[in-house]
Amino acid sequence: MDFAFQATVRLAQELCDSEDSSDPFSTTAESKLRQELDLELRLEGRSEKEVFQKMRDVMRATPKTSSRRFYNQLFAGRLPIATSADWLSSMMNVSMYTLKVAGPMILAEQEVAKHMCKFAGFPNGDGLSMPGGSVANLIAMLMGRNHAMPEIRDQGCNGKRLTYYLSAEGHYSISKNAGVLGTGRNNVRKIAVDEKGRMRPDVLRATIKKDLAAGAVPCAIIATAGTTVMGEFDPIRSLAKIAKEFDIWLHVDGAFGGTLLLHSEARRKLDGIELADSLTWDAHKAMGIPLMCSMLLTKDAQVMHQNLNEAADYLFQSDDDRLNPGTRHLQCGRTNDTFKLWAAWQQLGDEGWEKRIEQQLQLAQKAAARIRQEDGMELAVEPASTTVCFRVHGIDAPTVCQRLHDQGLAWIGYGRVFGEDVIRLVTSNPEVQEEDLNRLFDDILAVAEAQNAELSTASRSC
Repeated sequence: MDFAFQATVRLAQELCDSEDSSDPFSTTAESKLRQELDLELRLEGRSEKEVFQKMRDVMRATPKTSSRRFYNQLFAGRLPIATSADWLSSMMNVSMYTLKVAGPMILAEQEVAKHMCKFAGFPNGDGLSMPGGSVANLIAMLMGRNHAMPEIRDQGCNGKRLTYYLSAEGHYSISKNAGVLGTGRNNVRKIAVDEKGRMRPDVLRATIKKDLAAGAVPCAIIATAGTTVMGEFDPIRSLAKIAKEFDIWLHVDGAFGGTLLLHSEARRKLDGIELADSLTWDAHKAMGIPLMCSMLLTKDAQVMHQNLNEAADYLFQSDDDRLNPGTRHLQCGRTNDTFKLWAAWQQLGDEGWEKRIEQQLQLAQKAAARIRQEDGMELAVEPASTTVCFRVHGIDAPTVCQRLHDQGLAWIGYGRVFGEDVIRLVTSNPEVQEEDLNRLFDDILAVAEAQNAELSTASRSC
């Protein structure tokens, strides 16, 4: 065991050293990866030393999400204290269904949930970790469905059409979850957005009225706090009025943007959050906690138990239900995903989170300023948080992103903004410096110039 621990520390140090480097990264095609890494499992086992060498090879070929060249998707660097707590969680290997098995880990999760509920305006709320924001959204949709039809949990829907309401910029998990719940993907209403990409309350109200007239049962309105591409925030307070008017569950998918609740100024983007019934908040996104670390918070502390509890005398044999989270969770066996967030919060405190978020927001503004001053680039929309969407003149976004990746210059993605593919830069990693951003934009402009030169040469040869 000593060798394994020492080898693990060495590999971790090598990974951190490679992430700290500003050198371009190497890329390898899938077919070559299979050939070089020899991932095949075989009848005979290997020595511990051989396995660690193979692990090292795989690690070195894996994208480094904490690199300062990584701007794709919603990773936010690494907090060493959270990584350490994650390792220890694996070592302790407890399951979070009962106090008897998990001990103080249950209390630590409760402390995290209570603190997050405070920021969400849920003073009497509850929260549990979920294996990702998609699953948190699934449980919220289930609770909304059961709120609309209390008999459905025991009797089924009896052929009624059940509907959900999501902005056209909302997360794909809502449609996926509607298929899982049996309510039907076609019954998720994609509500039109305004010029900034936010759900339009007037269209929402009209759509609900139309569905009610047709005999449908509205189950939940899903507001998005931090849309995937533009990073925009639906008007929660206005949507809450509609939810109250029609007695519909209001869920906020704040997987990305929920973290802004920790910033004294930026939290205004989630104005009205205290009026929601539930909130998804992913700490493994903007907060930089290792995957997975998602929380589902509810305003009513009893609602998860009411919707998910099942008797299991062979498991829940002591303590009350409050101390046995398995009575109010979709999962039975569950990894300890909150200890790492608890540890990070212990180190940073509320003030530390706000400083970290401020750095992320400032990086987005610096990126936007550089784009504005370049004739060859243009913002697609003004950044609402830490997502900066822009176009490069003379070259399409997918080509820019692919060339940057193929040349080892940057991991960065693209998305559609009002029907146009644009580059999507996410400034979630607070370790990124302004010089890193400038290097990225210099590389983008160089790629665009090379592309235009190639097209010009090809045109003359024709």
